[in-house]
Amino acid sequence: MDYYEGAQHYDRETVRFFDVAHEGAQLRAVSGSLDALTRLRGMNPRSVVVVGTDQIALAAARAMVELRTPVPLPVVVTDTLPSYVGALDVVVMVGDAAAREQDLKGLLSAASRGCETILAGPGRGPLLDDAPPQTTIIPALPTAAGASPARTMGVVGAVLDALTGDVEEITQALEVVADEVDRELESLSPERDETMNPARQLRAFAADSRVLHTGTSRCGATIAALIADLWSARGIPSGFVHAEELPLATEFSRPAGGVGANDIFHDPFIDGPLELVPLKTILWAQQAQPDSAAAGESAVPNLRVEAVEAVGLGDTAQALRLITRAYAATALDDPTA
Repeated sequence: MDYYEGAQHYDRETVRFFDVAHEGAQLRAVSGSLDALTRLRGMNPRSVVVVGTDQIALAAARAMVELRTPVPLPVVVTDTLPSYVGALDVVVMVGDAAAREQDLKGLLSAASRGCETILAGPGRGPLLDDAPPQTTIIPALPTAAGASPARTMGVVGAVLDALTGDVEEITQALEVVADEVDRELESLSPERDETMNPARQLRAFAADSRVLHTGTSRCGATIAALIADLWSARGIPSGFVHAEELPLATEFSRPAGGVGANDIFHDPFIDGPLELVPLKTILWAQQAQPDSAAAGESAVPNLRVEAVEAVGLGDTAQALRLITRAYAATALDDPTA
């Protein structure tokens, strides 16, 4: 039996939620390891190369870089070490995959060329066991085994900040974000029903549907792109579309000659059947009710807005709370199944 199915007296949702519940702790684990990054300050590298070992790590790394845009130096996010890297570059390897031979080869190659190397990898496996001695290791939580978008984003953000900032201040900022994520997690527990659980509401909205994620701001679009990858990797197929392209995407999704599900004049004997799988759209990090033109609301009847109270929150804290909410939704059962 699959581990995530649960066993004996263990509830399936509780088992699947285990890694999600550690997202705040993941950020604290990163903040507790940042003294090792002190030597990055003032380094002025040619580039920072972030190598993701799995789909979720790649998406989370891209999201963190996008949230920090514009950055003062080139930052490359890739799944394979570029051939140009050398002593002037910083290489950060992130992700939970432990067995890809190319990752260990890439890390060894980067270190041998004189790169500053940082590994935030799995808690066990050859990538960790055989890492070069000069590589800075950001330890994984010993109890969590699955993907952690928060860990990847925390590490990538900390490395970028450590090049010019004070590690103590970076540590304090991560602790604040971890508190916000824990606050979000309190409302997402599988023990809470749909009336009180935003993640369960989100899972119910997406059930039996095709899902598009979008956002009208840089932060919202960044969150949406990451969540589309996160959901697809966790078994909820979905995609990302820029808000400006949403009306066109919705139009193309309709069957030729078809009508919308809300059309009161639809006659199934004359017009044919409605589309069997409806298209739904989730608009991320929208603080006010979206402008219909900006969000394509008039063209998208099945629209849900996801946001958190942003008073005093920066983009990173807001993003991580919403990403954690979306991550939690993947751990909860489809209510229609």
